Amino acid sequence: MSLTIALNYALSGLTATQSQLQVLAGNIANAQTPGYSEETLPQTSDALTNGGAGVVTGEIQRLTDSGLQGEVLGQTTLSGAASAANSYQQQLQSLIGKVGSGIGISDVLNTFTGAMQTLAATPEDPTAQANAVNAGQQLASQLNNFSDGIQTMRQGADAQIATDVGIVNSALTSIGQLNNQISKLQSLGQSTAALQDQRDQKLQQVAQYIGVQSFVSPNGMMSVLTTSGQSLVDDTNVQQFSYSQSGSITAASTLSPLTLNGTDVTAQTTTGEIGALLQVRDTTLPNLTAQLNQVANNLFAASSDASLQTTNSGLGATNDAHNIFANVNIAAGVDNAATIEVNPSLLANPGLLDQGAAAPDPTISANISQNLQNTAAFAAAGSLPATSTTLSDYVAHVIGAAANSASSASSNATDQSALLSQMQSQYSSAVGVNLDTELSQLVVYQNAYSASARVISTIQSMFEVLMNS
Repeated sequence: MSLTIALNYALSGLTATQSQLQVLAGNIANAQTPGYSEETLPQTSDALTNGGAGVVTGEIQRLTDSGLQGEVLGQTTLSGAASAANSYQQQLQSLIGKVGSGIGISDVLNTFTGAMQTLAATPEDPTAQANAVNAGQQLASQLNNFSDGIQTMRQGADAQIATDVGIVNSALTSIGQLNNQISKLQSLGQSTAALQDQRDQKLQQVAQYIGVQSFVSPNGMMSVLTTSGQSLVDDTNVQQFSYSQSGSITAASTLSPLTLNGTDVTAQTTTGEIGALLQVRDTTLPNLTAQLNQVANNLFAASSDASLQTTNSGLGATNDAHNIFANVNIAAGVDNAATIEVNPSLLANPGLLDQGAAAPDPTISANISQNLQNTAAFAAAGSLPATSTTLSDYVAHVIGAAANSASSASSNATDQSALLSQMQSQYSSAVGVNLDTELSQLVVYQNAYSASARVISTIQSMFEVLMNS
């Protein structure tokens, strides 16, 4: 072997080792960087143009595991949905209030029923009359607040969907842009490892909000589809979601659909945070409103007596004369809990509960007190089937169902989050940086670098000997 060939061999080794050291340094520096995949630099021996063999390095590559990545994406979607659902279930639980807390709907209903029972025993007592009216006001106010709270939560879900859609659209646009950059660099034979990491992070971001699947073409471009098959990114072509946030929301409001490239995909969007929010907005909370409407309707029916001389308030579609309460639409109202109130004529004269001093009628309070405890027919609403039960028992069923849903949502969110953490840890172990390995490789390549340098130094000395001989 000539000295020139030996020198070229040593120089190629030195250059390759220097490149390896740079890759190792980058891995070590980014060991804690989220989404960073370990980078490697393949090298092979190759014949040199002037004879002999040298070391040739390729493009910087990154470790990847498409199988694990797909599992992480799927679990990210499940965890995002569980977290969103749990958040609203816990808000709902706080709104309903715990039984026995004194502020829950069950408590104020029991207070009103108790006040009517007390009044039935002493119907002529002005204090008992006033207490019954006040208890009715508190019950009506609680129903109003409960209804308002539900619609406020729907409005919150509606606003969050709009925010999430903006995040998803931005991430999808970034994926399309990164596709273009990666394809160009790949065609030039340059490394795309860092850009691929960025693209994976954007895909992970999308997966939190909506279920997705992806595959990478030979040209390096990633295609992204929803789990129900709609195309989101095809090479550099990006589809965008559209959603219009509503203003004030009532139970009768028609809310915006979620569209993809002009097509309504609301029904198909059942995964991720957006899917969970649509479920909350369109099913969970409206179901509770329907149950609450049954409570208001049956409360109104039980609080009527032909001898009660309250007048029709004219506030609602239903004639509310001879009733403690007013301002409802029994025939067509979808949220009577939002409007129900104590009849204004009774507020002005609580003595009507005993027909007045001129002609007292103790049967009024006794009849209504008994009505509140009688079995009544409740139509199917939400998860509750049609049934015959007492008003208090029906309210207990509503509270119990909500409590069970909140408990299940909390457990599910905890489980899905733990599973996501476990999968992310597995994926990180598979493709992330292992500092022990990197540091050991650093020593290997430092020694290799020193060895190549010594060879070059030796060859230089031999050249000097030849030149001086």
